[in-house]
Parts: sequence; C-alpha cells; structure tokens
Amino acid sequence: MNLVIDIISNNAMTILTAITVIILYYYTKETYLLRKESQKQTQNQFTPYLSLRNLEEGATFSNLGQGIALNIKVDSSIQIDSQPILIIPSIGAKENRVLYCMSKSGNGAFSLRARELPDQIDITYEDILDNKYEASFLREYEKMGVFKEIKQKLVSRS
Repeated sequence: MNLVIDIISNNAMTILTAITVIILYYYTKETYLLRKESQKQTQNQFTPYLSLRNLEEGATFSNLGQGIALNIKVDSSIQIDSQPILIIPSIGAKENRVLYCMSKSGNGAFSLRARELPDQIDITYEDILDNKYEASFLREYEKMGVFKEIKQKLVSRS
C-alpha cells in the first residue's frame, strides 16, 4: 500500500499533466467541430439560390436562397435579335428580377418571355462574400414557362 502511495506522490505532476493534456485535446476537438458547423451556417446565410420561371412580367430569376446574388450574367453567346441579355446587378433574398434585352435601336430594353429564350440557359453570379457560382437551366416542355435547374454549384471561394 505504501508503495502505491509513494508512486502516486512521486509522479503526481506527471499524472495531472497527462490528465490536463487529455482534457485539452477533448476541448480543442469540440471547439474545432463547433467552428466548422458555425462556418457552414454562416455560409448558408449568405448563399443565393436562383431559379428561372416565366412570370407575367416575363422570364424571371427568383432568388430562393438567404443571400444576395450579385452580377448575374447570362451566357454571352445567348442573344435575342443580335442583342445580348442585360446583366442583373443584384437579386436580394426571396426577390425576383425580370430578364431584359437591349432593343435593336439601343434606346431602351424590353423584358424577355420564356419562348424567346433557348432551351438551355447558363449563368454565372456571385454572393456578397465574393464566392462565384455557375448555374444551368433547361426548359421543361411539359410545364409551360418552367426551367428546370440542371446544375448550380460553387465555382470558387474568395
């Protein structure tokens, strides 16, 4: 019995240090996991998610996400009467923006209808954290004026 007490008393600092290291490792791991989850939730708060529909006003992008979509650009190869589709500067969370095309005379713009658009629309856009996204939409002929999302992904993180 005295031998056990002597071993414990002679090695008390080593034992307490080992216990402290184990506790520190556990708390460090838990803190790391909390940080990762917090980053995911923050990212989700700032992520826009776009859809394309034909509403009464014309072909419309809707932002279904929580973040603001910035600099929404339709593929430049898509033109209506040799005129490019205009860039949409921003779409707030839960907002809609109509697609416009420059008129032939260059003195104005007109809203586009879904029937004027090609079967596939490719776009790029950003969020307020400067993350860049790509999305593609394909016309669904069974549902009039509806475009099905075929791709929407984060391309680069700032």
